[in-house]
Amino acid sequence: MKTHLMVGAAETVITAIKDRPEVYAELYARALVLADGETQLAIVTADYGQFPLEYNSVLLDAIHQATGIPPAHVVINCSHTHNAPGVDGRWITEASEAWLATCLAELVKNAVDALEPATLRSGRAPVQIGYNRRIMNDEGYITMAPNPEGSVVPWVDVLGAYDENGQIIAVLFSHAAHPVIVHWSSEEIGADYPGYAVEHLRNFLELKPESVLLFAQGCAADINGYPLRGGFSACDVAGFALAFATHQALKTAEEVPAAPLKACSKLVNLPFRDPPSVAECEQLVEEFPNDERYVALLEVAESGEKRTLPFPISAFAVGDALCFLSVSHELFSEYQLFADETSPFSHTFVFGYTNGSEVYIATKAAYELRLRAGYEAGPRNHALSGPYRLALLPSVEAQIQAEITDLLARLKGHA
Repeated sequence: MKTHLMVGAAETVITAIKDRPEVYAELYARALVLADGETQLAIVTADYGQFPLEYNSVLLDAIHQATGIPPAHVVINCSHTHNAPGVDGRWITEASEAWLATCLAELVKNAVDALEPATLRSGRAPVQIGYNRRIMNDEGYITMAPNPEGSVVPWVDVLGAYDENGQIIAVLFSHAAHPVIVHWSSEEIGADYPGYAVEHLRNFLELKPESVLLFAQGCAADINGYPLRGGFSACDVAGFALAFATHQALKTAEEVPAAPLKACSKLVNLPFRDPPSVAECEQLVEEFPNDERYVALLEVAESGEKRTLPFPISAFAVGDALCFLSVSHELFSEYQLFADETSPFSHTFVFGYTNGSEVYIATKAAYELRLRAGYEAGPRNHALSGPYRLALLPSVEAQIQAEITDLLARLKGHA
């Protein structure tokens, strides 16, 4: 039986969640829903820092209640803009939490209500708007600075959805780089380079009034948009470059054959390192009496518990041609490169910061540097400030690679 694909899209302004008074650009949430008559899949993007796992579950439940789409068929990707709540210890009020859950539920419902017959085209174009931000200094410690030889994801993945008249319903584009070009140059609220890219892309394309342009963040844990704290003009240039590449990818995009929609998901548990001994933690508390992080680390050591990180992963597919792999947390770019190379699908998008993000997930080589491992991977850096107080074991790289490989293989063979 022939499959007929349908697509619906919607967008809404979510700037009301702001935690600072001044705004340089509105924050948006957008939704793309794919349907084949039996299955519906929803991709939601938000101009936001990141959602903790628990709150992301609240959002998924709200969407399910409003639309009937199972939580396993919904992914929520945060752009990770640092000029919005959800980063740097900033959070929204309980009232904003409740409002945003209702808002995203209504957003996806609007996209479902807008479903119409569609043709999909997917493509890729080279672009790089950031640099790897991890470089080793002369003392053998990783510092945060541009590393021209470090890992990046030098392309943009693009999906165009077209109605029966050939007009654009939606364009989804994805790239991997921290949106930190405005960060620190201004505390005003805004979407950073993804927002500028959307505005420039509007000028490149012939759109309907209701056409929706969605940006999804890739695995950008070790990539900063360039230049860091460059300001509004530099951010505009980066957005233009990304929009131009997206436009080029659409020009050469190939049609995705209409085929049944598929979905697979899994909750993986990743092991943390053991904490230092109780005696070592007590010594750290004595050395740093005003640092509450070491008090928390001592409590972890005293508990004696083996801790693991919940790591949700999921994948959607349109037949055997197109795949969307979604991973939670902040993954190093090497994971996206691995997934792209390993995937059995013709075209694979890889989304990071999706369905919850709380910690960095580095590579084996990075973790093995231990105290020299830098901000993202060192046990006394971001990990110590995070909710779990511990860095992950080096073995998680092989574990994640195996889980990704298995998930994509199961999705490929799923009828």
